[in-house]
Amino acid sequence: MHSLAKLVDDLSRGIDDRGEILRFYNPGEFHLGCLRPCMHTHTFSLLGDRLHLTSYQRSCDVPLGLNFNQVQVFALLLLIAQITGHKPGRPYHKIVNAHIYEDQLDLLRNVQLKRKPFAHSRLEINPDIRTLQDLETWVTLDDFRVEGYRHHPAIAYPFSV
Repeated sequence: MHSLAKLVDDLSRGIDDRGEILRFYNPGEFHLGCLRPCMHTHTFSLLGDRLHLTSYQRSCDVPLGLNFNQVQVFALLLLIAQITGHKPGRPYHKIVNAHIYEDQLDLLRNVQLKRKPFAHSRLEINPDIRTLQDLETWVTLDDFRVEGYRHHPAIAYPFSV
């Protein structure tokens, strides 16, 4: 049984084994991308009927990646909570190296930081998704819906490697 299946099985049975660590960091696959994975390790904690998630990220390009990474953590928590039968608790997102490149500073200061934030949106997941097998066999993007999402016009931040 792979680590995600064991983790889901244990959490579904109410077992909180903090030694179970979900990792997205596979050195054997580094040659497949231009960057090594930034989000790498996830640990779940079951406290009562609430499932909490702590996710670790080695590096974060704040203007380009932070929003995506926060959604990634939150969506992972919601999915695992749903398929293990728990209420989602808090997502904790730990970033080791958060950075803003010099060629992003003007846009960040003069555009993004001057914008007023919108109210939070809500991610709705098809309640029929109940198992890992569901995720692997029939779930599509149509099973996820974002309610109340509003956004400002895109900012064309430069990408640095």
